[in-house]
Amino acid sequence: MLLDAKLEYLIFPKQLQVSHIQQTLVAILDEMQSLCPATHPLKVHFKSINVHYGGHRQDSARFHSLIRRLLTRRGLLAPDSRMAYLLKKDELKRFKQALYWLDIDTRTRGCAFVAHLWAIALKATRSRVELAIRQLWKARYGIQRMSNHDKERFAEFYAHL
Repeated sequence: MLLDAKLEYLIFPKQLQVSHIQQTLVAILDEMQSLCPATHPLKVHFKSINVHYGGHRQDSARFHSLIRRLLTRRGLLAPDSRMAYLLKKDELKRFKQALYWLDIDTRTRGCAFVAHLWAIALKATRSRVELAIRQLWKARYGIQRMSNHDKERFAEFYAHL
């Protein structure tokens, strides 16, 4: 998934079947860089399973180091970027409901991963869920600066989640 500054899709979320991981990652990064204008450099946020996952720890660690190396080599990974956080239970339910009401489909069969991609893109954590929803809400309505009327509308929207 690739988003522009206005949180519109440049590349829609998709699942890929991969047989050669390094070649596939290079192809994805090339496609992302070709779609991104030079005035807005890419910032890549990613989540890789490499800690607290008993089954494939060594493979996951190798994947994590591979993707970090590729992103660092291309200058896409900020030096202070942290691992993304996946929302759980109530926060995820609230976030999915907000996405659905803002016309981002997360309920179609096979699209459950889209909510997690949006959470990673907006850096939604337990404490930042409301800020992430507000950021998305402002982008969808084209609001740069919130007036009192906009704050009331957002408070009403958030209260219904």
